Amino acid sequence: NPALARRGLISNLLSSLQPSHCFAKMKLMIRLLSFLTIAAAASSVGAFSVLPHGPATGRPATSLSVFGPKQALVVERTKNPAKFEQTIQGLMSSKGLTRGQAEKRYGEFLVDPDGFALKAAEEERREKGYKDWIEQAVAKSDDPDATRKRIDDFTKRNQLKGTAIMIAFSAAVLSYSTMNPYISPGP
Repeated sequence: NPALARRGLISNLLSSLQPSHCFAKMKLMIRLLSFLTIAAAASSVGAFSVLPHGPATGRPATSLSVFGPKQALVVERTKNPAKFEQTIQGLMSSKGLTRGQAEKRYGEFLVDPDGFALKAAEEERREKGYKDWIEQAVAKSDDPDATRKRIDDFTKRNQLKGTAIMIAFSAAVLSYSTMNPYISPGP
């Protein structure tokens, strides 16, 4: 009988949720939450600083590799053939690329525009001999001192914001754990 089977399943579930199991699970959850908070704080210390991205640094790219450049090209060509051809011809003439190279470059752009721009900027920095983007921005600026000050202020402000967020979250977890302490079940 399905009704009796369900009733038996529910009674088994309820009997497995004895108070001692609930408290043990709650204690485990509080410990896990505390550990995750500490791990997140430790791992995100550099999240608010300016670090290079890309394959050379081992930091992840900005897209998932589910939809590749070839698929993006087919979709773009089907969607608007005239614009696609104009873009490819423009790339071939402005960059001196073959049709295959231009299509590959445009496909990479379509799949991950942000990553493409970051990669192009990184290649330009390397070609011109700049150490990082900050050095390049300061060198290209009309007022290098003001540019460096703006970048330093921006970095410092965001590091402070990130630290404040981590402190607030940690305080909330600590407050919760002190207001709801683990009480061992009696025998």
